[in-house]
Amino acid sequence: MIVLVSSVLVKGPVRSRLLHVAGSGDMGARSRTISILMGLQAVGALLVVLLGERTVRAVTVTLAGQPRSTFSHVDLGVAMVVVLAVSAVAWALSARWSGTLDPLLTTPITLFVIAQLNGIRDVGALVGVYALASAGVLFAVVQQRDEQATGGSRVALGLGSAVGIVPWGIVAFHQVGAGIVGHPLPGIVVVVTLVALVAAVAEFVATWRRRLVAASVLRAAGFSLVAWLVVAAL
Repeated sequence: MIVLVSSVLVKGPVRSRLLHVAGSGDMGARSRTISILMGLQAVGALLVVLLGERTVRAVTVTLAGQPRSTFSHVDLGVAMVVVLAVSAVAWALSARWSGTLDPLLTTPITLFVIAQLNGIRDVGALVGVYALASAGVLFAVVQQRDEQATGGSRVALGLGSAVGIVPWGIVAFHQVGAGIVGHPLPGIVVVVTLVALVAAVAEFVATWRRRLVAASVLRAAGFSLVAWLVVAAL
């Protein structure tokens, strides 16, 4: 009886460690594969941007008593190349970084691009969209880091979703407003916006269900599709 119990006590932890090591190996291989795919896409998208027609949008500023002025210009294709490159670097570091560094940089940039495509030009509005998107992602990152300390509470993630939905509301108002005033946006812009929104919702659902790897993969896949739509179709 003592031998049997000892055998169970020894084999259990050993098996657990073996499974953990195997799981870590699978995770590392997956991260490297996704990193390579994102990197190749970044290079391919950059070539398309350099050889094709550029999608450039103005960033404007309006001061009291002054006409609207152009503050700068943003190449949306290059911005999405940066999204792919950042995602590739994050996945190359580890799956942990792909769930932290990646969304903190790629989500705000992507929403910035979506806002510009939907006719948002004012620098104040664009900075607001970027900041709110960053804040929403930051809440999700805090949720992941404090998951054990909070005992499974999703308060941070809920607050993040409440903040993160605001930029999408701003984009929606501009898209609907353009149609109301008789200047509807091109169909491809609507498609890009909807694809990005669906990808964001899918990532949120996976995060809410604590499927963090699935959330990262969905984000990578969604941003890849958005990037190619922006680079190749616009």
